[in-house]
Amino acid sequence: MVVSWYAVVALAATALGATIGPSEHQILEKSHCGRVWVTVHSPEVRMNAGVTLLDAVELNWDFNGCFSLPKQIGLFDERPQSWLSALSVYSVSSMEGHVVTNMSLGHGTLPAGWDAGAGSKGPHCLWPWAGAGDLHEIQTYNCLKIQPTWMEDLGSKINNLRIGELAIAGTHNAGAWKFNTEISSVSRDSFVLCQDRSIWGQLVHGIRYFDFRIAYYEFYQNEEDRYWLNHNLIRVRPLVPLLKEIRKFLDVTKEVVFLDAHHFPVGFYQPDGAPIWSVHAGLLEIVQRELGPHLAPANEFGTGVGTRGPTLQTLINANKRLLFSYVDNSIVLQNSWLWPILPHLWANTNSPTVLLQYLDGAIAASPQPTARSPLFSAMAQTTPTVLDILFLRGSLRENADEVNRNVTARLASRWRTRANIVSTDFFLGNDVVDLSIMISVERASRL
Repeated sequence: MVVSWYAVVALAATALGATIGPSEHQILEKSHCGRVWVTVHSPEVRMNAGVTLLDAVELNWDFNGCFSLPKQIGLFDERPQSWLSALSVYSVSSMEGHVVTNMSLGHGTLPAGWDAGAGSKGPHCLWPWAGAGDLHEIQTYNCLKIQPTWMEDLGSKINNLRIGELAIAGTHNAGAWKFNTEISSVSRDSFVLCQDRSIWGQLVHGIRYFDFRIAYYEFYQNEEDRYWLNHNLIRVRPLVPLLKEIRKFLDVTKEVVFLDAHHFPVGFYQPDGAPIWSVHAGLLEIVQRELGPHLAPANEFGTGVGTRGPTLQTLINANKRLLFSYVDNSIVLQNSWLWPILPHLWANTNSPTVLLQYLDGAIAASPQPTARSPLFSAMAQTTPTVLDILFLRGSLRENADEVNRNVTARLASRWRTRANIVSTDFFLGNDVVDLSIMISVERASRL
């Protein structure tokens, strides 16, 4: 059975010398067998009279291996205690499954003071809760959470893990969440935007790895305005404000964050492929200026080829909690503080079936003993073809919906012992954050 937050809270209380278990209001997840969880449906849902619903709440369950199957699952706006308080109720007829409700998550404030700055430590619930049980009693429940301080909360358990031994939730094309450029269009939104929460929001929800695609546009007057986060050739958001969000988060927490300069689609190379040294140097100067106090230099904390890197405790003791990896080896060789190329397990397919089959094999074969980085990222999203984009076949939201539930199931089972970073699109459509936290605790318990 998956470790629940009930168990985590209870263990934390024991570590602090408490003589009683957590009170009822502290329990965010409870189950005797199986599990329910809340996600967010990434595509729009078409309602009656042409109305569309975005961010529809999904209820998910997995009761494989349980002696009996709950009769129903419900959506609640507070901790489930009685079916009378359910907003909606749905029959359960299979051991695992999901249902898309007709209620939107909405874009309200993040709980516990985390909307724009430091809030209370610990996991905290947003409004949607799922509860399952028989017709009389709710036996299993869970909420959609933020996890802003999960590494610190569980430090006594996971800090001896090396970074390559962690399970980490990441976002693919992390900066492609909202346009800051020209007016959006259906085709741009459908095939450019990969996330729907800001970098700050991603951090607060528990994302700790960011896949950045950085471009350079010389026509801006100020040098720092020339660096943007792109999706391929399309500008999405300026880089510096997003670095400031990461800095702000690191300033107010003790979390460890992994930033990956994964691709440079515009402005960093000559037509013959040679690096434009001044453009790379300008980026590194900005990163050092904005994140410098938190940067963990590879030449101080790296542990050599084929190893799993420093422990979390080592980084926390030094208060150097931002690792910046760089995809260009020639630049890394000249800047020893940069972390080397982080292997990206990328299937380059628009087929969810092919993607999952590829990742099954690639994760099982990772990490490679000759890898220079202690980390590796499973890029758990499909890639549209040129024809998909030209003929508007599907969208990134629809593609994510076909993949994310399968990624949750895979991480809970066949990827559980080997996965390091799992990077997804529209991350609220999966349960990778919660599962990664649980798996990290499991791995640490075996040290």
